[in-house]
Amino acid sequence: MGEGISLFTGSGRLAVAQPHAAAGPGTLSPWALLVRDGRILWVGEPDDLPSEPDAHEVLDLGSALVTPGLVDAHTHPLYAGDRSDEAAARLAGKPYTGGGILRTVAATRAASDEELVNLARRRLMAELAAGTTAVECKSGYGLSTDEEIRSLQLIARAASGLPLRVTRTFLGAHAVPREAASASDYAHTVAEEMIPAIAADGLAEFCDVFCDEGFFTLEDAETVLSMARSAGLGLRMHADQLARTGATELAVRLGVISVDHLEQLDEAGVAVLAGSDSVATLLPAPALVMRDHLPPARALLDSGVTVALASDANAGTFGGWGQMPLVIGLGATALGMTVDEALTAATVGGAASLGLSLERGRLAPGLTADFVAWDAEHEGAFALQLGAVRAQRVWVAGREVQLES
Repeated sequence: MGEGISLFTGSGRLAVAQPHAAAGPGTLSPWALLVRDGRILWVGEPDDLPSEPDAHEVLDLGSALVTPGLVDAHTHPLYAGDRSDEAAARLAGKPYTGGGILRTVAATRAASDEELVNLARRRLMAELAAGTTAVECKSGYGLSTDEEIRSLQLIARAASGLPLRVTRTFLGAHAVPREAASASDYAHTVAEEMIPAIAADGLAEFCDVFCDEGFFTLEDAETVLSMARSAGLGLRMHADQLARTGATELAVRLGVISVDHLEQLDEAGVAVLAGSDSVATLLPAPALVMRDHLPPARALLDSGVTVALASDANAGTFGGWGQMPLVIGLGATALGMTVDEALTAATVGGAASLGLSLERGRLAPGLTADFVAWDAEHEGAFALQLGAVRAQRVWVAGREVQLES
């Protein structure tokens, strides 16, 4: 028998997930999947199963819909405090100024390490229980060198021992702290003091900037991201969320891997992204909570842009952890995507956003065996049930995860 080889089969639908432009089938039914040493060895129709090697373990998942593990490519998990009152006030007509970020900064700075680790760990466990097997985690509620280092260290502690694939992003340029003389002065502190320290200790894979009206200018963002690139960090950017500032054009010029939000993006911005390798990571949940414009998903997809969907779970504009099934449904219902496009954006697109395309996001030979069996029989359930689809069983690197009831 094949030592260490597991065979998974099903009579239902297997969404293997393909890039948007791929010609191959996106689903198989019935299906079979061979896993060896945590990676996919083979996937296809049962009648085409290789005769060798034989599997030492066979699991039949019946009629359940099976998909790749979801990839949440934009979250802010390390914070303390509650801003529900702020959300209610904003929905009653008060404008969003972003000042609430500083409220969270104060609460986070005041919280103990243990409290923050416990909070973040519960949020990550909620992600895993809802079928997310890879997640990006940003700092950004510290806004000083010591506090940003602390945040990234605590994210690592919170993730320790969890089977999730966690990618850390340094977001020191999230807002301007009260003690800073100006946004420009603070951006230079981020670039010249924080980034070298964080890169030297390997505390993050990426650097992000909130480049938008009332936050950091194009010049500030270039100062920070240019230094991050020199330090060996990957680049990400919050862009064109609150106003059309030209942040998307800057992101493409700098070679940013993921341009996030894009609620205010226009036709010119879509065209710029279409001529680049940058991923458009769209975040429908906070846009709806804030009653803002929705990002132009249909135009981006039709222009050939790689699109990701992510939750943006955070302290002040969308507090839903473990809500990637809802995000898929919102992509299909609110953003004008097909269900297949939305699921692809939450798997293939999310992996591309995090530079993990050769590792995760699809069910293909050589990739990590992350997959989920859902309490549904068809991917259309993500739209029809809108947030109510549940992960029944989750495998990470071929090993089943024990989910909390």
